[in-house]
Amino acid sequence: MTLHLPTLNFLSIAVLALSAGVMTLFGRTGRVYRGFWWWATAQWLLALGLLLHALRDEEPSLLPLANLLILQWPIVVLTGMRRFYARHTWRVPALVDWLLLTLAFGAWLAASAAQGSVATCVTAFAVGAFALNLYGAVLLMRLADFRHSSALKALALTEWAAAVVQAFRILQVQAPSPGRLAGDAVPVASALVVVVSALVMVYFGLLLTCERTESNLRVTRRKLRFLANMDTLTRVPNRRHFHELAGRALQSIEAARAAVMMFDIDHFKQINDLLGHAVGDEALRQVGRCTRDTLREVDVAGRLGGDEFAVLLPGTSVSDAMAVAARIVGKLEHRQVAPRIAPLSLSFGVVQMFPDETMAEALHRADQALYEAKRQGRSCAVAATGDEEQPVFGESRRLGLAAG
Repeated sequence: MTLHLPTLNFLSIAVLALSAGVMTLFGRTGRVYRGFWWWATAQWLLALGLLLHALRDEEPSLLPLANLLILQWPIVVLTGMRRFYARHTWRVPALVDWLLLTLAFGAWLAASAAQGSVATCVTAFAVGAFALNLYGAVLLMRLADFRHSSALKALALTEWAAAVVQAFRILQVQAPSPGRLAGDAVPVASALVVVVSALVMVYFGLLLTCERTESNLRVTRRKLRFLANMDTLTRVPNRRHFHELAGRALQSIEAARAAVMMFDIDHFKQINDLLGHAVGDEALRQVGRCTRDTLREVDVAGRLGGDEFAVLLPGTSVSDAMAVAARIVGKLEHRQVAPRIAPLSLSFGVVQMFPDETMAEALHRADQALYEAKRQGRSCAVAATGDEEQPVFGESRRLGLAAG
């Protein structure tokens, strides 16, 4: 079966135009990223180049423009890649891309202007196309995403195939005997590579766009989870997430081996009223930071609301929890927001959890101990034993500057 080359050329143009149309339609109706329109433009220009090449017999003056539009494809695609992967460190500047395209086209123009033989002109064009496709493939393979991106691998493979076809084309026109590499094999292969390139380009453009969209959605979901679970001011879990984390922690330990602390900032309302809410927010940030810097990985801290915080300390006794409170206050003394006007101090309520006690019940008892700490003059930690109905306040420890 013999393929009719003009028909094959027409089919190549049709496939290219269809692929360019698909990319354009997707770009107009969906979300695309930097570089996408360069890829669509490369498709349209290549289709136009093949169309002009098919008309060269009727209008020879179209041949230079046709060849330029055919040569541009790997460079324009690469330009889009540079914009799509803008954060990638490209070792070769973009100016080199266009310089190579200019040299490749200039070499063909020089051979044509010198009125060389057809073999010389074809060789000049094939050498330029070979160099441009090989150059584009190598740069694609140096991208950090190349190893795990099937789209990049497909595009690089296509450019390698195009380079190989051009190499065979050079051998064909330079063959010493007419029979060697003769026939329609190389033109047919060139047409097939064009068709495959068009299909791969659509696959490549749409897949990379979808991959980037999926990646952005994952980042957005992580941010939303953070906003839903964390208190953005203090960078500790909010009330809901604290209870979730504490519940998980208590599933793996005995409740009686855990201590619970509740604490807040003394005279916090006065700080807001006297110095403003901006200073109050900074005070909360510093308390959150000191708490995070003090606790272990297994400990769970949370902001319950306002200036009130809670901490679950697995495998910790009341006396050890008192020491943790002292360390938090010790760190806070070096992070005062207005030491002369309103020095920051904290009051703590500390309890040892009972067997089978819920976190809500332990927090209620810790809140009673915190209230007792306020009654005793603030800036101290008070431990509570007994049940909610009959709390017994035991050990009390002065904290911070007021401890002396």
